[in-house]
Amino acid sequence: MTHTDFITKIENKTVLVGVLGLGYVGLPLAVTFARQGIRVLGFEKNTGKAEQVNAGSNYIADVEDDHLRQVTEAGTLSATTDFSRIAECDAVIICVPTPLDRFRKPDLSWVEDATRETARYMKKGTFVSLESTTFPTTTENVMLPILEEISGTKCGEGFHLAYSPERVDPGNKTWKTENTPKVVGAMTPEGMAIALKLYGTCVHTLYPVSTPRVAEMVKILENTYRLVNISLMNELALLSGKMDINIWEVIEAAKTKPYGFQAFYPGPGIGGHCIPLDPFYLEYIAKQYDFELSMIHTAGHIDLLMPHRMTIKITSALNRHKKSVNGSRILFLGVAYKPDIADERESPALKIIDEVLGKGGRVDYYDPFIPEAKTPQGNTLKGIADLTTVAEYDLVVVSTRHGSVDYAAVAEAAQLIVDLQNVYPESSERVYKL
Repeated sequence: MTHTDFITKIENKTVLVGVLGLGYVGLPLAVTFARQGIRVLGFEKNTGKAEQVNAGSNYIADVEDDHLRQVTEAGTLSATTDFSRIAECDAVIICVPTPLDRFRKPDLSWVEDATRETARYMKKGTFVSLESTTFPTTTENVMLPILEEISGTKCGEGFHLAYSPERVDPGNKTWKTENTPKVVGAMTPEGMAIALKLYGTCVHTLYPVSTPRVAEMVKILENTYRLVNISLMNELALLSGKMDINIWEVIEAAKTKPYGFQAFYPGPGIGGHCIPLDPFYLEYIAKQYDFELSMIHTAGHIDLLMPHRMTIKITSALNRHKKSVNGSRILFLGVAYKPDIADERESPALKIIDEVLGKGGRVDYYDPFIPEAKTPQGNTLKGIADLTTVAEYDLVVVSTRHGSVDYAAVAEAAQLIVDLQNVYPESSERVYKL
C-alpha cells in the first residue's frame, strides 16, 4: 500500500488504527479517533481492561462514560489481547508506559516489547507512531532497528515511522486530546503526510517538526521547564519559611508584573508520570553525548528531596507541641498527585507516608478518589470513609487540595495542621505552612 493509498483509506474512513496500551494516554486517544468514525482496535496485555473496554465500562476519568459506551456499541472501538491482530491494522500507535528502573535509569522494555510485537505482525505499508514519553533518539535508535530487523523491510518502503508525544493532563476539563495542539515528527515525508492526515481526523491543531528526535525533545522540554521552575519555587519556599516570609504572598505579588514572569507554585514534591521522570531520561541520553545537565540534575534532586523535607516539617510541628512522630496519629488529606483525579503515580504524599510510618507514626488518609493506595515501599493503606474523626488525630497533613474537602471544617476540628498546599492563608500556632 502506497502512502497515497493510505491517505485515501483515511479520507474514506476505512483505515483501521491499532492502539497498543489502553491506559491514561491510549484509551482517551482511541475513543477520540473512534468518535470521528475511525475504526480502532485496542491492544492490552491486561485481560480485565480489554474486557472492560468491550463492555463499554470506563476506568479512565478523562474519558466520558457515554463516549466510551457509544463507540463500543457502534463497533468503532473494540479491544483485544491477541497481538497477532496487529496484522489487520493499517496504523499502530504505541502508548505504553516508560518508567524508570530502581537505579532511576530509563526502562524502555515496554516500548521495545511493543515494537517487537508490531514488527512481528505488521503488514507492508503500516504506519507506526510512538506516543510514550522518552528521550530524544528513541524512535530512530531503538524502534527503527527493531522494526527493520524483525520485519525485514526498510523504513519508507515496508513501513512508516513517526513520534508524536502525548500531552495528556489528567483532570483538565478544558484541554483534551482533540483540542490540545499535537506535535508530530516523522522519519520520511511520506510518513509525515500520513501522520498529519491520520491525527488530523481527530485533533484540531497539528504542529509538524523536522524529525522524531525534535518531537521527543519537545516533550522533554515541556516537562523539564516545569520541573526547574517548580523546584526553584520549592527552594524559595523553604528559605522563606526560615525568614518568616509567606512565599504564596510573594508569588501573587510577582504575578502582577505583566511580562517576564510566569507563576509556578511550591508543593510537597512533583507527582505524575512525566515531570518527575523526564529529567532523568534527558540526563541519561546527555551522558551518552558527554554532556552534563547540571541545572536539570539539581532540579531533579531538589524534587526528590522534597518529601523528606516535608517529613521534617511534620516532625517539627509535632515537636513544638511536645509530641513525637512515633506513636502520633497522623491523617493525610489526599494521596493523589494532583487535585480531583484518581491517580497516585509518583505521588509525594505516598513517599511522605512511607517516611512517617518508618518513624513510628500511625497513619490514615482520606481521599475521595482513591479508596486504597500502595506506597513506594509496599505499604498498603485503605482510606477512611469521611472526615468526622478529624479531631482524634494529633496532626492533619493537607497533602492534596481536593475541591470536595471542607477545609474550614477541618481547621475547626483539627488539633494541628501542616498545610502543604496553601489551603490556609496564614500560619498560626495550629497551622504550619510549607
